[in-house]
Amino acid sequence: MHYRHSFLYTRVHRDLKKIPKDVKVLIFGMFVYVLAWGIIDPFFSIFVHNVTQNYFITGLFYGLFFIVGAAVALPAGALADKINKIKFTTISMFLYPILGLLYFSVPFLASTAGLVVLFFSRLFHGVIGMFWVVEESFIREKSPEGETSATFGLYITAYRFCFVLAPLIVIPIVLFFDLNLGNIQWLLLALIPFSIIGGLIISRIKCEEGKSFAKAVKEVVVQDKVVKKEFKDLHDLGFVGYFTLLIGFFMMSIQVIVVFLIPLHAVSLNLGLIEISLLFALINLPFLFSFFFAELADSFGKANVIAIGFVIASIALTTIAFDNSLSLVFFIAAFVLGIIVAIIQPAVNGLITDITPRVNDGEMTGLFMATLKISGFISVLLLGFLAESYGLHFPFLVFAFLILAMAGITYAIKSKVAVRI
Repeated sequence: MHYRHSFLYTRVHRDLKKIPKDVKVLIFGMFVYVLAWGIIDPFFSIFVHNVTQNYFITGLFYGLFFIVGAAVALPAGALADKINKIKFTTISMFLYPILGLLYFSVPFLASTAGLVVLFFSRLFHGVIGMFWVVEESFIREKSPEGETSATFGLYITAYRFCFVLAPLIVIPIVLFFDLNLGNIQWLLLALIPFSIIGGLIISRIKCEEGKSFAKAVKEVVVQDKVVKKEFKDLHDLGFVGYFTLLIGFFMMSIQVIVVFLIPLHAVSLNLGLIEISLLFALINLPFLFSFFFAELADSFGKANVIAIGFVIASIALTTIAFDNSLSLVFFIAAFVLGIIVAIIQPAVNGLITDITPRVNDGEMTGLFMATLKISGFISVLLLGFLAESYGLHFPFLVFAFLILAMAGITYAIKSKVAVRI
């Protein structure tokens, strides 16, 4: 047993040493930047609802980010191959402090002016969020052959660790500055220091010069017709391509419930900032074991894992729907949702890889990301409408039924999801 542990340590240490320094610097810069969102995300839907005082309008403003993200996701992958990736990433991160100040100002403005600023802030956020595709493209490009799994393993682990660590950082901030649910806009200022420091770290990386942004956009959209090509590639995949994207759609719905509806439901149960912070650290903890869950999906079959995950998620959502008071049951059900998303995510990503011909990896990635964004937009609108019309418990019940139905369909037609490499 000692030799096995020694071998595992040696292998991990060897793989990490093979990862280029520039990639490690980028991952560290992203780690610092993402800490800001680890602080903000558990409370952002609460922040928007404090401004709108209406669940449907909250869903509408929250969802603007997703719909803009869907529009830019399709050409972003092709764009990444034409521009200076590090320069684009750095500039994008230096724009986030502006976004933080815009969000922060909303509660201090008159109601109409505040809603206008919030509207354009969400649009701005969706556009500059394109840099995620660009920086991930840099990681793929610079990863040494045969070490891509180790590289992305380090990247994903660092990213997910932020969402476990950052909510815990909130606790001393809340205690020191006496923050509460009524003034959580102060947490949004975390975007200023973390984005600037992350951008400065990443700016130290040397990268080959690319074309100007305007010229690259023109080539991608007008000359390459990349959006039209991506839809043609999806059509060529036929039923299996559409069905896999549908699975991704419902996977994203569960994630949206966690980040959008769970915080609002927690407020209705009289949880404060500290309790919600601990809840989200707990929810994100399973993501640190993504590598193990990826192995699980390969061993038991991706479609099987997805179907079973959907069933368990449906049970957890139903449990929350019928839990009318704060109890340990709510924390356990929310934690189970975190586990399920952590299990399903690598299975769905693997399924996308399995069905996509190697030459179309970029196009299918863009389509998949666009699908997730569209799912996010539709899901928050539906969740907000149902919550406003029938109460916060009803959306959990509706999505429990929809996801259970998707579980049955996935299991019934899993044999038709053939690998096409």
